[in-house]
Amino acid sequence: MATVESALRGTYGRVWLEGEEIGILKNINLKVIPNYEDVIVGFTVDRQAVSIQYAGDLTFEAINSISSELCKKYLKNTNLRFTIECNLSDPCAMGEEETYTINGVTFDEFPLANWQKGALIEKTFNFRASDVVIVDLIN
Repeated sequence: MATVESALRGTYGRVWLEGEEIGILKNINLKVIPNYEDVIVGFTVDRQAVSIQYAGDLTFEAINSISSELCKKYLKNTNLRFTIECNLSDPCAMGEEETYTINGVTFDEFPLANWQKGALIEKTFNFRASDVVIVDLIN
């Protein structure tokens, strides 16, 4: 039976890029986007899925200058792909973790500087990916 204590909270997330922890996860939005083609059946137009794409955005509280390093790597190889690993761990979920590995990541932009006096430095990356592996789910 669900209780108020069992409601998941996204306050214990961490994020890694290429195996290096890059920040404290504030938000990740990962989605599957189906692509359809219209199919005419009799006099009706229906649609059929022909492919999917993975897309999302990631916001974290920075612990290093990862953006400038990513930009340097990208400028050396503009076809470079990255891997994002992220997890959500909530003590109220009986110690369980939800973990995703996002492969073939390309970023839409590299935010180099986003500073505000007296505030935590947050960075947001919009991305697309070619594959997602669900490593663990919270039951």
